[in-house]
Amino acid sequence: VFRLVLRVNRPDRVDRNPLVLDLGCGEGALAQRLWDAGYLVIGVDKGQEAFRACGPQFVHADFDRPDEAEKALQDWMGKADLVLAVEIIEHLRRGWDFLNLCSKLARPGGQLVVTTPNVASWWSRFWFLLRGELWGFGTESWLDPGHVHAYTAVELKNLVEEVGFRVCGVYLGGCLPIIWGYNWKRFLASIVMLPLRPFMDKLRDGWVLCIHAEKSAG
Repeated sequence: VFRLVLRVNRPDRVDRNPLVLDLGCGEGALAQRLWDAGYLVIGVDKGQEAFRACGPQFVHADFDRPDEAEKALQDWMGKADLVLAVEIIEHLRRGWDFLNLCSKLARPGGQLVVTTPNVASWWSRFWFLLRGELWGFGTESWLDPGHVHAYTAVELKNLVEEVGFRVCGVYLGGCLPIIWGYNWKRFLASIVMLPLRPFMDKLRDGWVLCIHAEKSAG
């Protein structure tokens, strides 16, 4: 994600520090890297106790309460050069409302980067074959880490376009196989699947789905 941000919105290509809203910033690791690279970063999440970044401003907002979140972010409506939504939308019960908020925050021509677990990955498909559930969206995952909605690439692209963005690219992150150092069964399953990789389309070869989009000017 950091490399993608540098490619689409580098600070040295504009006459000011680009404004980045990191929605669902967590501890602020990405926010800190972007701040250090010259971006003006605002981290947004529902709990500040985990936020560790030094420099970026923190704003409290609960995205499951869209009206309250919009009120908390009122000062930045239509001003963000880049809106980041990294591994958050799958935690939310109102994904369309969240993406609509992203659209309101982005300036015309502003960028959006949203990521979510790739349920089309070969690992997720293999897990479904074994367990009858998508990887990362089982009973345990509902409670911790709180994954409540799985998105396919088609669904997420359509939602992003519905709220006023133009999709610029679909990317994958997290190379497979994942090295499960703490679980040898998962590691062996990944190794067994390796010979099938040449026969898989690109959307099956990474465990993170990433959508890059641009806010329409009109």
